[in-house]
Amino acid sequence: MKKPYEYIVNGVSFVFMDSSFFGLPDIFPDFIGYLSFIYGIHLLPSLHNFKRWSKNFAIILAVLSFFVELDQWLGYKILGDIGIQLMQFLFIIFMYCVFQLLLHIHYNKPLEAKTFKTYQTYIALMLCGFVIQAFSMNVEESMRENVHFIGSVLQLVAYFFFVFYFRACHKYYKYSMPSQ
Repeated sequence: MKKPYEYIVNGVSFVFMDSSFFGLPDIFPDFIGYLSFIYGIHLLPSLHNFKRWSKNFAIILAVLSFFVELDQWLGYKILGDIGIQLMQFLFIIFMYCVFQLLLHIHYNKPLEAKTFKTYQTYIALMLCGFVIQAFSMNVEESMRENVHFIGSVLQLVAYFFFVFYFRACHKYYKYSMPSQ
């Protein structure tokens, strides 16, 4: 196996890392992360429909995220916060498809229970973070950043759950399968 989990973790890392919070340009563009997702999903050992759906969804997200990034780089703010919220929501749906694919791949294997538990925790934390961030636009200006920060922290915790899970997957396949 050509390490599909590394490409998927790299994809998640590029999507999650955003240096624009620090006033810097985003040097980790999301569309590169989605391209890494596409290749990682391509390498996964499955012929299930979820693989095709996940790959196609990643292609759509790569194109959409390119335009959202371009909007931010040029400073037009045509899409504004709505475009960012839309991308976060679509990312959560995309990760649902990825987890369904992984549940299919890990069916009746030692990783099945860990996949399901990580899936539940990840989706719950991401949805809570998304809802908090979406409603932070309706909060007083003085509290908006604090509320947005809480949503970001929940999503960061979900990211770490995901990274630890994929590290376990990588170790499992590294030691249980002969090298090619």
